[in-house]
Amino acid sequence: MAHTEIVITKMKDHLVSMLLKDHQPVEFQCVSEKAKIEIGNIYTGIVKNVVKNINGAFVEFDEDEMGFLSMQHKQYKAGDEVLVQIKKEATKEKRPMLSDQIELTGKYLVLTSDKLSVGISNKIHKKDKKQELREMAEPLVTQEYGFILRTEAAKADKEDVLCEADMLAKKYQEIICKKSYRKAPQLVDTNYDALSVLVHDIKPEAADSIVTDQEDVYEKLTKKGYEVSLCSYEAGDIDRRYRVRHYLSEVFKQKIFMKSGGFLYIEQTEAMAVIDVNTGKSIGKKNQEAHIKKINLEAAKEAARQIRLRNLSGIIMIDFIDMRSKEDEKELLQIMQYYLNDDSKKAVAVDITKLGIMEITRKKEKNPIFRQISIDILE
Repeated sequence: MAHTEIVITKMKDHLVSMLLKDHQPVEFQCVSEKAKIEIGNIYTGIVKNVVKNINGAFVEFDEDEMGFLSMQHKQYKAGDEVLVQIKKEATKEKRPMLSDQIELTGKYLVLTSDKLSVGISNKIHKKDKKQELREMAEPLVTQEYGFILRTEAAKADKEDVLCEADMLAKKYQEIICKKSYRKAPQLVDTNYDALSVLVHDIKPEAADSIVTDQEDVYEKLTKKGYEVSLCSYEAGDIDRRYRVRHYLSEVFKQKIFMKSGGFLYIEQTEAMAVIDVNTGKSIGKKNQEAHIKKINLEAAKEAARQIRLRNLSGIIMIDFIDMRSKEDEKELLQIMQYYLNDDSKKAVAVDITKLGIMEITRKKEKNPIFRQISIDILE
């Protein structure tokens, strides 16, 4: 089983984490300490404009800040005040995505106003454990909210889970109370604290080890019950030991070379990400098909890593080197999905078109890394 390690450091005004599997970086998280509008923030907003043909509304949720709210759960009219939560960040062309279904996330539970029932993480497989957790959580459901039990709940003491449920329920009632007397548009609740956001994103419970050179990170993670190693500057610079800047610089490169001599050319547009697989050199006629297949299989593994490393999402097209065999194409699609299954976000290798281009979809939660930070952070 692969050894996983999380390295956390600070670069300028960002906290940066790097997840390594068997000493190879596979995922970055970058959180600004100066961010104002953050996923999870809750606001009391004012509906400014209803767009009936897309069943949505534009909501002013903060001073001069507008977001888009789908009206699939409830219909609104201009002037209505509504409690909203940011679900997706703004992009260059799109406003932040809002939801009127509030979620409060803890270590073991998620309180949600979306479903007035109990949900269980798909990663909890044992039927008896699922039933035990369901029976424990069902009495906690009200006419206002339900709960989703996270993977960590399966290993936790019942008292700890119930205590967190009580804490989340009290927080929810405080938010509802604040909405009633705060004039819209205005921030009602934020978990924003760069470290809290980072901890939520990196899911440290999944790592074999965590190392940081930041004392406040060490103290907060230790208080939360995680085992963390503090790398002092006297013991050696964490960036020098783990080459964080070197690996982070990779997300800004368009050309990524592979051991075979081939390379990937990666381009991100507003509509999609495109990855082109190249041989890097001419291929002789001898064993040509076998050589092309070998490069494509290597490219599939590296493309999956780059997709996760850069946080590419939405539609991703990969132009592999043409293969004559349909069986080889089928195998390539299956192997691509195998590598994507290791991703922390849902990613699906959909199909290979008649032109030999593989289509992949990946769940979008945040902007690509190169849009979250600038290359100046590496200086």
